[in-house]
Amino acid sequence: MNDNAGRFKHTAGPDEMRKLLEKLEIDIEVIGTKSEQHMIQTIKELVGKGVKRVAVAGGDGTVTTAIQVLAKTDTALGIVPQGTANNFATALRLPQDLPSALRVLQDGEIRQVDLGHACGRYFAESAGVGLFANALAVYGAKANKNLFRALHALFKIITNLKASRLHLTIDGEKVVEPAVFCVAANTYRIAHGLPVAPGASMTDDQLDLLVLGNVQRNELWPYYLAIRQQMHLTLDKAEIRQAKEIKIESRIKLPVHVDDKVRGSTPVTIRSEPKALKVIVEKL
Repeated sequence: MNDNAGRFKHTAGPDEMRKLLEKLEIDIEVIGTKSEQHMIQTIKELVGKGVKRVAVAGGDGTVTTAIQVLAKTDTALGIVPQGTANNFATALRLPQDLPSALRVLQDGEIRQVDLGHACGRYFAESAGVGLFANALAVYGAKANKNLFRALHALFKIITNLKASRLHLTIDGEKVVEPAVFCVAANTYRIAHGLPVAPGASMTDDQLDLLVLGNVQRNELWPYYLAIRQQMHLTLDKAEIRQAKEIKIESRIKLPVHVDDKVRGSTPVTIRSEPKALKVIVEKL
């Protein structure tokens, strides 16, 4: 876990975590890391030593970093949810309170789940183009949860809203779609808990591809509310399909997000990676 955890928001830091584990009589070693690269190196060393269970404390960004190392290894990922949305932890039905989450690390069972892959990286939640990727591109990779930058990015994207003509190859079938949003989801929620793919499963070897068509500015708010209520698939310009592999091409290069960062541009191939990650979950 991050050595700086708890300094700027009310989450447990390493020392507080050690005291809580001692109080709960749970034998788990806490390792503080100083940066994302330090965390990656630490996890690599633990995997190299044959450690069977490695947990990370943090949000979805921390999870995304960890899976780059843990995917397709014999080491299982545990999660202590301490983020804003905790989409991956929620999809795994992990408890959000700290004592329960820690007990799962010790007493839970190991299962295999699917990941996605795009732009040379694994993803836990989603990858795609359109509104979310464009907003992340405007927001900037180095901006750290800055509300004003987020509002600026949102305003710019909405005022310049225009559907892109996408050439999609979905498990070999070619489709041309005008779309403002196209995302391949591994989990049912993305971004700040937005349930874009209500039926998504991490054990079906497939991704759920949501395409929002030529949505106009005055339709954005109704579509957003419909997504929040998981009712968007009843609307005319929303379509969802399941696929193992999706290729997205466009005449003009579009930014591609992989989880919460822009990692490339079109053309991009997004594919499911079945049973790529071992995770620690509650026993049934």
